[in-house]
Amino acid sequence: MADHDRNGTAPPRPATLPSLTGMRWVAAMMVFATHVSLSWIFPGEGVNEALAKYISTLGFIGVQFFFILSGFVLTWSARPGDHWRGFWRRRVVKIFPNHFVTWLAGLILMAAAGVAVTSKAAIPSLLLIKPWFPDFTVVVGINGPSWSIAVELLFYLSFPWLLVLANRIRPERLWLWAGMLFAAIVTIPFLATVLPDNPRVDLYDVSWWKYWFVNFLPPARVFEFMIGIVMARIVMTGRYLRLPLPLALLTVVPGYLITLWLPSPFNMVLPCTVPLALVVASAASADVAGRSRFFASRPMVWLGEISFAFYMVHMLVLYYGPMKFGTGRQWELFPALGIVALSFAIALVLAWLMYRLVEVPAMLRWSRPRRSPDATDERLPLVDSHTK
Repeated sequence: MADHDRNGTAPPRPATLPSLTGMRWVAAMMVFATHVSLSWIFPGEGVNEALAKYISTLGFIGVQFFFILSGFVLTWSARPGDHWRGFWRRRVVKIFPNHFVTWLAGLILMAAAGVAVTSKAAIPSLLLIKPWFPDFTVVVGINGPSWSIAVELLFYLSFPWLLVLANRIRPERLWLWAGMLFAAIVTIPFLATVLPDNPRVDLYDVSWWKYWFVNFLPPARVFEFMIGIVMARIVMTGRYLRLPLPLALLTVVPGYLITLWLPSPFNMVLPCTVPLALVVASAASADVAGRSRFFASRPMVWLGEISFAFYMVHMLVLYYGPMKFGTGRQWELFPALGIVALSFAIALVLAWLMYRLVEVPAMLRWSRPRRSPDATDERLPLVDSHTK
């Protein structure tokens, strides 16, 4: 990145960042591992308790990676002449078809399983407004993971204005702004301490109100998206630290350990904010410099491309597939491991099918308006982030 203009003008940059695409799969697997750890299907309370304690916080890290990544790649792929209407159109077409298919599948599976479907669970979920409500039934909705793309919807709506503001920051002040955004994130769990202490979320030993405020409420998560925007500008203006990707990845380890030590809700977002911001920036810098290796490999990029579909379908497989998540059923060790492997395989195949038959066709058909002689060019985002 040394060849970037120190006055803030970036030269032509690569259209794709394959390492970041590959890393999306790792983040999706963190969420999958978290939900498996909460399934309680293994023999012996000690094993299940250990899994819940040491694995369940990985989901916080995976989702936060998606949020920071989203701000980074949308900023990276923005070009002069892009229009906010085209941007919003592309974002909705990117996320809503997969969301609608999994929402509809959830309704059908719930009905088949004899589970009552209420309008309170179904409608906010369909409209992607469910994390705005401090009600567990609403937030979980028909397909639990869709809460995060409802949060991303706020990011997309605000991005055109946030990008204008970010572009007005002088390059030498970008790190200061990154620090101020982190300070804003620090305030969120402190603000949550004034909320009621009941009802409780036993797994994280925290009240539902505090858990919802810190983890689910969209405005509380927007600062992570903004850090991604600022980190993209830091890389684009040549002001990123010369931090190799392996060292950046190592910073996630103490962040994870701190999630095990800090009490809730302080352990949900704070510990890995800085490490993940460094990882995203270092991976992008490695791609620009042509130093990409494992995460940019063809298998990892392919997995990253289907990661959004995997993220959206995996919980339906865990609930209504062979694992029967939430029923309390347990197996011996090797059968339990086999059920986890089978559930993963089913989710992977369904993710590939949904990517090929739903996500890609929808993007090709509806991401751009039909061409007219005087139509302006509306570029597709060069790297998509999930959310997820």
